[in-house]
Amino acid sequence: MRKRAFTLLELVFVIVIIGIMAGVASSAFKPHYLIDDTNFVSAKIKEAQVLGVGYDHLDFGGTSSGYDATTGCIEINKGSLQESASNTHEINHKIHTTFSGSLDGKKICFDSLGRPHKDDFDGELLSNVETLTLSYDGEDKNISLQPITGYLLVE
Repeated sequence: MRKRAFTLLELVFVIVIIGIMAGVASSAFKPHYLIDDTNFVSAKIKEAQVLGVGYDHLDFGGTSSGYDATTGCIEINKGSLQESASNTHEINHKIHTTFSGSLDGKKICFDSLGRPHKDDFDGELLSNVETLTLSYDGEDKNISLQPITGYLLVE
């Protein structure tokens, strides 16, 4: 009676195939910093817009208590966004990309209708499309903030 078993050559062949498949599959699990950071920044801008919608800014800078002048505002630079990501009630997110463009370093505030203003509510409404370019590893993503509507376009 002869026993049937796998030969050493067959076992080595299977192990090599599994190794090749694992190597190919591991590239799918690399972090996509550019996409993650683009989603994070656009979500923070949308969050500021949502906070501004319906908030009464008529007494902006006034003496009445209960009004928060920063509600609906966001400073768009790597440092302030990184700091906001480290709040205890939010998911910790480390920004890996570099910023450039017309939105970089600006403060944008949204009024009770969700319209973007330059700097603060004393400033005028945005009149031109403002763009933030995020770059990582030779690739770029653009976030464009549309005037009047505050619509974000990610390209």
